[in-house]
Amino acid sequence: MLLGVLGLYACGGGGNASGELPEPITLQADSIAVEQILAPKQIAVRGDVALILSEKTDTVFYAYGLPDFRFLYKQGIRGQGPDDFLMGSMVSCPSRSEFAYYDIYGRTVRLFELTRKGFEKKWEYRVNMRPCEVLSVVNDSIVMLEKQDWNTKELGVYAYNGRSGKITDSLPGLKTYIKSTRIGYTLSTMLNRHSLQGYGEHFVVSYQLMDRIEFYRVSPQGKIELVAEVGDAELPESVKNYLKVDTENPPGGDRWKTPSLENIRFYYGEGGYACRDYVFILDKDGRPLEQEEAKNDNATSEKMFRVYSWDGRLLARLRMPFYDGFYQLPFAVSESRKTIYAINPEKDFEYVYTFSYDF
Repeated sequence: MLLGVLGLYACGGGGNASGELPEPITLQADSIAVEQILAPKQIAVRGDVALILSEKTDTVFYAYGLPDFRFLYKQGIRGQGPDDFLMGSMVSCPSRSEFAYYDIYGRTVRLFELTRKGFEKKWEYRVNMRPCEVLSVVNDSIVMLEKQDWNTKELGVYAYNGRSGKITDSLPGLKTYIKSTRIGYTLSTMLNRHSLQGYGEHFVVSYQLMDRIEFYRVSPQGKIELVAEVGDAELPESVKNYLKVDTENPPGGDRWKTPSLENIRFYYGEGGYACRDYVFILDKDGRPLEQEEAKNDNATSEKMFRVYSWDGRLLARLRMPFYDGFYQLPFAVSESRKTIYAINPEKDFEYVYTFSYDF
């Protein structure tokens, strides 16, 4: 079953995070039939095993062997027992043979060793900080987490030592903002949301409304060091104007006269996937913001993967058609097989979609 084309760009550079690159090489996409009644939410690849997190089934994890995606086993009970999985998600983690899981209700992070026969827990840490969201595990025991306070509009990313239970460092200059609007009640939204992907001692931060990526290294003691920053730290003018207006107390008390964000499309940094040598950043649309008014209204929307080394060099861009149902596009990457695996969370697990690359 062929799905379309995937564009591959040669290496290049430039002043922005996307860089100036030549025309794409067109590649064919393919798929592998799975045809299982699951509710796939996430996918991770570790070595020759692909792990699917299912959202609504009694068993949480389903493992498949690569490259043919043959079923290996299912493991992990959904429940409230000490070794169960209640509600949470996989987060990026330090190695090719491990996966990390964050339980939202229990506020625990667990790291597992994954093989073709099953997985075993290596450690479990409780996050003694709220409200927060775990973003990644780096350097074996350092948990990168986001602390949100919607009342004070404070937002930060912190390094948290799982062994000691203490904050060891924080990320300076986070460019995500909380904005509140009063419409009889107060509605808070997050503008220029960030995405964080980590592997080994590294992590990167990308943004939805800003063509910018920041590369960091974390020491074993949990200290954060900036390695490289790529792209502009400038928000679109419409977003900057919106941030200037007091939307909780709009001029003349008329909230309808405040600037609108309805016409702003999110372009950059929707998510990503971290590997040993590369990090893949997923964009909703590969076109720069300044080209929005000039583009053809009938042009097909698309997904774009930007591939970077951990020192901030742009190695390639991979263009994928924006398939119906792929609005969230959970995906994983096998470096050894040079393949992107994508799933459709809107349907039963009928297919895994594969996209080969070479750079």
